[in-house]
Amino acid sequence: MENQKNSNAQDFFLFLLMFLALGFLAFGSGSILFQAIGKFLPDEIANTFDQGGVRFGIAAIFIAGPIFLVIAKVINKRIVGGITLLEAGVRKWLTYIVLFFAAATVIGDLITLIFNFLSGETTVQFLLKVLTVLIIAGGIFAYYFWDMRKTQIEEKASKINKAAAEALLVFLLIVFLGAFFIIDSPTVARLKRIDNQTISDVQSVDNSVRNFFTQAGKLPQALSDLEKTGFSPYLQSTNKVEYEVTGENSYKLCSTFQRANLDDKDVYESLKEWRHSVGKVCFERLALADNTKNPLSK
Repeated sequence: MENQKNSNAQDFFLFLLMFLALGFLAFGSGSILFQAIGKFLPDEIANTFDQGGVRFGIAAIFIAGPIFLVIAKVINKRIVGGITLLEAGVRKWLTYIVLFFAAATVIGDLITLIFNFLSGETTVQFLLKVLTVLIIAGGIFAYYFWDMRKTQIEEKASKINKAAAEALLVFLLIVFLGAFFIIDSPTVARLKRIDNQTISDVQSVDNSVRNFFTQAGKLPQALSDLEKTGFSPYLQSTNKVEYEVTGENSYKLCSTFQRANLDDKDVYESLKEWRHSVGKVCFERLALADNTKNPLSK
């Protein structure tokens, strides 16, 4: 009786850990595939590619993949050895919970995808995303639904299990390795983060100058004037932001950037007016005007 209790507790831990890892694999691989669709089939209306989603997918597969495969192998050995019974309540309950979440994911994602399609998403994007959901969540549901119908260990079932494991491994390897071809290297990603922080500082100075102009009716002669009037910008970057008055209501802001983003396709809409080359770049600004169309001066 004591051995049976220990076995049930071990089964609960192993199945729970395996399904947790499976969840990360499903969401991680799905995130990579969705972002790949957004990259190679961009939407003219909105930016549909986010490198953060790809990075999450890589991390999820890298960590959860080996855990899932190892735990699944351990569970299979326990079943073959008779330690874990096919009719065990723990196995049935946790598997049916996974089936429920797989079905819920398919339903929820399809509803969202159809909503996006009706909102103007391109047909090809829509069909590829539906196919992605069906392959991942539908595949999980189909396999474990079949697995729950097994009543005994058979040679045919063992071959199906082996084929499913090999197919999963090939799928994960393709998605995992392919993900590195659609994101920046860690070095480039770091340079982008530095430049984005520099842009944030330039924007902060720009907003402070505009607020000063609104209140005082004139431009500050130097950034130090902002500190005296309570409009001091919030700066985080180590790069210095230079300010120079060029007219009655015009000025320019300059700073140094690590790399050029003129050809980057994943620039957020709010940052497109701040596209820049590498090195020192100056932005011509107007205190009273719509600056969304202001060109890069240098």
